[in-house]
Amino acid sequence: MTTPPPYYGPPPGQPVGPPGGQQNTQGLIGMILGIVSIPMVCCFYIGVPIAIAGVVLSWLGLQKAKTGQASNRGQAVAGLACSGAAIVLAIGLVILSIVANSFDWQTWLENNRTN
Repeated sequence: MTTPPPYYGPPPGQPVGPPGGQQNTQGLIGMILGIVSIPMVCCFYIGVPIAIAGVVLSWLGLQKAKTGQASNRGQAVAGLACSGAAIVLAIGLVILSIVANSFDWQTWLENNRTN
């Protein structure tokens, strides 16, 4: 009785190379600024500039990812989304503030008081 030769598995495939590009810091910082800008919208003078900086850095990071110089496209897209949401929230808060301040609450309360 002869013993079969040892089985070492299938031959190895192609070696795995480096990722598509380096991870750039512009997309990462844009995402961080976008996330931070959402709760900072309540402080309009702080939140809006942070959101604008997040949009700019995320856009630059997205352009690098499109050209193949970076591999973190998802972070850049998340930064754009969060920064855009913060800007939309800020605009909504400004409109709400204008409407609330122009409304005559005293007259409305007097007319709708039930005794």
